[in-house]
Amino acid sequence: MTTIQYDLGGGATIALPADIAVKQLIEQLQRDARQATTQPRPQIGEYLSGQGGIYVGDIRGNDGVTYGLITPKDEDIGRAKWGAEGELDLSDWDGLSNTNILRADCPAAKLASDYEADGHVDFYLPAHREMLIAMANVPHLFGKDSWYWSSTPYGSYNAWAVDFEIGDVLTDGRYNEFRVLPFRRFTH
Repeated sequence: MTTIQYDLGGGATIALPADIAVKQLIEQLQRDARQATTQPRPQIGEYLSGQGGIYVGDIRGNDGVTYGLITPKDEDIGRAKWGAEGELDLSDWDGLSNTNILRADCPAAKLASDYEADGHVDFYLPAHREMLIAMANVPHLFGKDSWYWSSTPYGSYNAWAVDFEIGDVLTDGRYNEFRVLPFRRFTH
């Protein structure tokens, strides 16, 4: 009889017949697969109860991870200037990382990161590419009378902004006061 020996730690081991160990492993993998398929992906535009807002869609980060994006139900949480001038090397996709860097010097990033919903305090000013996902998938969730800031700078004096009324994306002076709508993210 062939056995498989497991190290339980602390010097303890257990030996199981190989056929039993393999059978149990296969059964566990099948259970895991069933659980994974019984939890459907949320629908774009769906309010996710307990998650702080509406599902915007997915973005694949430069880190190789696919993130689900959530934004509050409101059209915005206020207006703010982007912040001080100066060259910044920030991400075009990772608004969370950008906001953590910008929080002290960027009023728009601070406003976004101070937002709380459903007990979540991990909101941030979305990056340029995250805003493009929102514009493609749920433009109706955003107000039409002003631009929205992203957390992605452009050069020393501008940052990326999005106009959801006409579907325009441009860079504008950081001294301007635009709308702020925070995002949060999760992994699938």
